[in-house]
Amino acid sequence: MYDFAMDLGTSSVLLYRQGKGIILREPSVVAIRRQTGQVVSVGQKAREMLGRTPETLLAVRPVRGGVITDCEITSVMARAFLKRAGAGSMLRPNLLICVPPLVSELEERAVVDAGLQAGASKVYLMEQPVAAAAGAGVDPKSPKGTLVVDIGGGTTDIAVISMGAVVRAVSIRIAGDSCDDAIQAYLKRQHDLLIGLSTAEQIKCSIGGILPREENLSMTVRGRRLSSGLPACETITSEELIPVLQEQAEQILAAICGLMETTPPELVGDLTETGIVLAGGGSKLYGMDRYLSREMGLETHASEDPEICVIMGTSRILGNLKRMQEGPINIARRRRGLA
Repeated sequence: MYDFAMDLGTSSVLLYRQGKGIILREPSVVAIRRQTGQVVSVGQKAREMLGRTPETLLAVRPVRGGVITDCEITSVMARAFLKRAGAGSMLRPNLLICVPPLVSELEERAVVDAGLQAGASKVYLMEQPVAAAAGAGVDPKSPKGTLVVDIGGGTTDIAVISMGAVVRAVSIRIAGDSCDDAIQAYLKRQHDLLIGLSTAEQIKCSIGGILPREENLSMTVRGRRLSSGLPACETITSEELIPVLQEQAEQILAAICGLMETTPPELVGDLTETGIVLAGGGSKLYGMDRYLSREMGLETHASEDPEICVIMGTSRILGNLKRMQEGPINIARRRRGLA
């Protein structure tokens, strides 16, 4: 039997199959009928409906801010993805799911229930920062402290890890989605133009950045003129977006500095050698790595595709699930026991 690992994120779901590698990478969006709750589509097709659905349909993200907000819809989504990966009623695999570092017992139970309802035989949990470090090529079991900054869609999870566990962690709701919100608000305020979040995300990925580029980029943006209610378009430049997105980066930096104040000084000292591990799709924002490196005075490490750091880190654990304790690993309870 093949075991599976799942990175259940706010923006996307990645599925890893033992011996096969990453076999699925889909947006974590589900389209349902408003009156009946019937699922119409899952993944990319559902994402394309965001902001475009008729009144009878609703496109939702069942995972918000790194937390499952609707267990039933999340289970349907996970079941659909596992089925696409070849897991059905006859094949009930073990499932390893990554969770945020400050997950509560209630949130853990929601994740475990979603995995079991999706068809898994057993569900195991792993802390995202530990998996992200492993996926970026860092040995998470090293006694030296490593700072992991995982900038996802709904949250940025910041943690100092040592010897395979999280020592200190903080999670803030400043990440990829908040950058999209900031761009949307800026165009509304500065250009009298109303756009959807999907368009805001396209702007962020195409010309957005924290630091100036060698060449100032521009993009034509289409939306609705607020003053007239009519269709309109505006030309936006990468330079004018820097202050907008830098505000988001400054809040992430402030959270990192706050975490350093509560981290044991021996581990903080290790960071001058180990640096910062960047993970998550939000870390791909232009200039983010250089900005944090400059402000913190630490070297940054990121893989070519930071979005897959977490799921690749789980592959190191996947072959050893049988050695782990029976049933789900309750990280929240374990952490209280170590405190």
